[in-house]
Amino acid sequence: MDFHESGFDGLELMTLRRFLAIAETGSINAAAQKLHMAQPPLSRQMRQLENRLGLPLFERGKRTVRLTEAGKLLQQRAGQLLGLAGNTVKELRAVDQGLQGTLRIGTVTSSGIALLPKVVYAFRNRYPGIRFQVWEGETNRIIGLLNEGALEIGLVRYPFDTKTYEAIKMPNEPLVVALHQSHRQEWGRRADEIDVGELAGMPLMIHRKYEAILMDHCARAGFIPEVVCMSDDVTSILSWAEVDVGAAIVPRAAIGLIPRVNLVFKTIINPLIETAAAAVWVRNRQLSVAAANFLDLFTRIVFP
Repeated sequence: MDFHESGFDGLELMTLRRFLAIAETGSINAAAQKLHMAQPPLSRQMRQLENRLGLPLFERGKRTVRLTEAGKLLQQRAGQLLGLAGNTVKELRAVDQGLQGTLRIGTVTSSGIALLPKVVYAFRNRYPGIRFQVWEGETNRIIGLLNEGALEIGLVRYPFDTKTYEAIKMPNEPLVVALHQSHRQEWGRRADEIDVGELAGMPLMIHRKYEAILMDHCARAGFIPEVVCMSDDVTSILSWAEVDVGAAIVPRAAIGLIPRVNLVFKTIINPLIETAAAAVWVRNRQLSVAAANFLDLFTRIVFP
């Protein structure tokens, strides 16, 4: 038997509410008064309901009615259906208001560790009904997921196509060299800084995103860098630096990505080489209310 044949195809929520009023009061007249309607139309609607279902729901007396076994089952199911309908409406309104739902965010590793937890913590305090799905990867992967619609917001690093994406640019941060502590004095004259020229002869491990700018600055300093590893993963080259494979060049935000038992960090200067991250979303694409609220809070935290 399909849905139409069962008689439920025309069963409206209003009819169920009126049926429940009769079931609760035990009287069609009392239910009509409770519903602020005349008794004859209510009686007629219940007859139509019984005809539609093809079975009796009431045992009718002179002044009261009693539910049949079928009526008792319908009373139970009607309560469940009306409760579900009410909850669904509340949930839809909550999603529309940005109070519930799932926010899909992608992030490059360094920004995901350095900034995202702080923003999410503050956001969850304000909007505890929002859940998160988080993707992690290098900038090109996050941009690809944004284009596919798998994400609403991405935390990525420049450069990217600013004509395609709206962006909230974060403050610039310098590139740093992560050294094994055994080279603290050997590589670089100062404890916390190192000149570009002092990178000459060092075995370097570089994120591909910074290859061009580093090669350019090294060439201006008069040398070709010794690159022993090129990678898309900041944590990998930091781990390699930890066991002294070479020196890793990473953004300053990456300092906390792995335990620093054997690592020291020196900021590259003369010249200072900076990079920047941004929260981005596809231009002219409608954001959910939750995403808009997240970006608003993100801006307040990044630029207090």
